[in-house]
Amino acid sequence: MGEDDFSHVESSTTDPTTFTEFAAQMAELMKIQASTSNTTPTPTPTITYETSPAQIGIKLDGSNYALWSQVIEMYVAGKDKLGYLTGELPAPSQTDSTFNRWRTENAIVKGWLINSMEPRLIGNFIRFSTAKGVWDAIATTYFDGSDTSQVYDLKRRISRMRQGGGSIEAYYNDLQGLWREIDFRRPNEMKCELDIKKYYDIIQEDRVYIFLDGLDDRLDKARSDVLQMSPFPTVEQAYAHVRREDIRQTVMLGAPTPTGVGLATKGTYRPSRPIPTAHLQLQTAANKTTPPSRPKAPTDGSGCTHCGNPKHTRETCFKLHGYPDWWDGLKARKLAAGGTGRAALVTSDPLVTLIPHEESTSTSEKDSSSFSNSGYSHQGDHWSWY
Repeated sequence: MGEDDFSHVESSTTDPTTFTEFAAQMAELMKIQASTSNTTPTPTPTITYETSPAQIGIKLDGSNYALWSQVIEMYVAGKDKLGYLTGELPAPSQTDSTFNRWRTENAIVKGWLINSMEPRLIGNFIRFSTAKGVWDAIATTYFDGSDTSQVYDLKRRISRMRQGGGSIEAYYNDLQGLWREIDFRRPNEMKCELDIKKYYDIIQEDRVYIFLDGLDDRLDKARSDVLQMSPFPTVEQAYAHVRREDIRQTVMLGAPTPTGVGLATKGTYRPSRPIPTAHLQLQTAANKTTPPSRPKAPTDGSGCTHCGNPKHTRETCFKLHGYPDWWDGLKARKLAAGGTGRAALVTSDPLVTLIPHEESTSTSEKDSSSFSNSGYSHQGDHWSWY
């Protein structure tokens, strides 16, 4: 390359016009690049579907529609697909771009309904094309809000319900289930807030009365306490108070029985501590002729229906069940002394006076059998035989 060529290149690159055009092009290019980098790209829409099986803990069996429908409605609403049941999401045209998505989600909701039925009921509803069709058909088949016979049955079951010795939790839960069913079938149509509150207070008060009326008699004190509360409690508050009393009684009545209170009815008595020899000899000598000390005769008007004696009951009547071994000796001493015949061994050891001891194994078995057959007990009124 000659010198003329180099001079030509140098002159072209240093030409002011060419440099200005080049700078303008670079500025335009940088402006386009900056505007492109500041623009957020639009994400491509993706469609996700609920493919996991529905975790519904109840199946429609034809008799539990009220509870089943509430559980299903809550579950579907939680998946944001309640419109498929209510009709708020009708089927679009098949040419619409959203049709495929609607068809898929409609099938999912319909599957939830079908899978939450007993197998014997599926054939009645599987042919409906939409989830709303299945939903409406089930409601038509199993529910009629104006069915007065069902409301009557609920009211009757509530009025006859009693605790009956069962747990207070089961009794209360059964009542609440029936009350919820009635509320579902007979909703409050009032509009005024004051009227609604007044109606609610009346309903709560009536339900407290029903709950208290069905309690066992052992909870009568708790029943009285609830009725005296001010302000008058709701049924939930009444249940909480009664439940605390029920727990208290369970704990107190379940306490162990003090040692030495019960009488031995069979076998050989073995005291937890040694009995003084003098006491044992006195007790052994008295066992053949002296009955245990007796409490007071019954004063409630009850008596023996066999012999008519008001001082003992039929279960402990000697004329009916036989006389004990010490009866003849006691009768003879009573006639000789002209007294009441109350012969009892008094010692310093309460265990000796409550539980008779024996001379030998054969004597123990004989005495124990006599006591058992005669109905000896420390709790009854059967000590007053004479």
